[in-house]
Amino acid sequence: MKGRDDRRVETAVVVATVTILGIAASATGLALLAASWEAPAPDSWGFRGFTVLFATAYGGVGAILTSRRPENRVGWILLAAGTFSAVQLLVEEYAIFGVVGRSAPLPGAVFAGWVESWIWLVAAVLIVVITLLLFPNGEFVSPRWRIVAWLAAADLAVGVAGLAFAAGPLNNAPFALNPFPFLGEPGHYLFYASFAGVVLLATSAAASLVVRYRRSAGAGRQQLKWLALEAVLISIAIVITGLAQAFAPTFKPVQVLFIVVLALMPVAIGVAILRYRLYDIDVLINRAIVYAATTAAIALTFFGGIVVLQTGLRPLTGGSEVAVAASTLVCFALFQPIRRRMQSTVDRRFYRARYDAVRAVDHFTAELTAEVDLGAVRASLLAAVSETLQPESASVWLRNDSRTPRG
Repeated sequence: MKGRDDRRVETAVVVATVTILGIAASATGLALLAASWEAPAPDSWGFRGFTVLFATAYGGVGAILTSRRPENRVGWILLAAGTFSAVQLLVEEYAIFGVVGRSAPLPGAVFAGWVESWIWLVAAVLIVVITLLLFPNGEFVSPRWRIVAWLAAADLAVGVAGLAFAAGPLNNAPFALNPFPFLGEPGHYLFYASFAGVVLLATSAAASLVVRYRRSAGAGRQQLKWLALEAVLISIAIVITGLAQAFAPTFKPVQVLFIVVLALMPVAIGVAILRYRLYDIDVLINRAIVYAATTAAIALTFFGGIVVLQTGLRPLTGGSEVAVAASTLVCFALFQPIRRRMQSTVDRRFYRARYDAVRAVDHFTAELTAEVDLGAVRASLLAAVSETLQPESASVWLRNDSRTPRG
């Protein structure tokens, strides 16, 4: 008992120390951001300082999970990802504060930019590969899946080397040249190869979730469904962001949407591990899939309508305002029909049992309104119950009330 208490104290000390370091790094980074807000820094994707959302979400949920479930390695992975994000914020803002707009960089400012150029890749691999491999219980599906984790570590080393030692402007800090250009131009190709490897490894990690889902039941499946819900939300954000990058690459609200959705991932993981019975996750996933497909269809219609109408109307209008207005009206009119169609398709393909049950109940209701024979109603009721609930046996008991009503 004493040894267990000692381990709990040690865990609490480690979690508190790492959390305090993350908070200090985030706070210092935000202070530097405020001090250099007017600096002529290159335009960044999303907005300056967005990594504070990742530091807060991943670090906060990771701290809670490690405190409540110290044996679950998912919490430690999230805590590490949040800490790396906090450090990224700190070094990025110090690099801007110490280099941009100055004739001579402040001590360590270029080095901070160098660290910022590659540290984000560490957090990315932890999130999209290692977390998926270990979720939800902190263990691999089977020992052979460890090879994916080892490949991720090797691929990460290659990617970090490519970013850290390539010649030229620093990644994410192009206002400074790499002080350690040991690999020259080939370093960039190492990073590109590593990034492709991250995509493949993330796909493999997602496949492990599919295997885990097929082998799990009850609470385990409910936990996996929470991560599936977040995956649907990320898919929506990817579709919208991809369309925006093609038609309006500087449209910041879409980039902010993607950042916020990605920051929700640790929240979904935390709920799944700690409070997976809190909501009807099946309903949430159903609605998320429906609105994801509807959003994608509406977005394609909107942007496609702009391109087609703008091409046809340009000789008459000379601008795109009419095309935008017409596309907006068309999408508004199509929203409900598309949503109903998507709902029917999702229910039929992914929720077949529920879809068949609804159809059976609707059929029974329609027959009941036109049927007066008690025996036929009894047969229809038994058929509806058998099709929807699928019991081993079913019977109908009719009350024989022989009392004479008072006149």
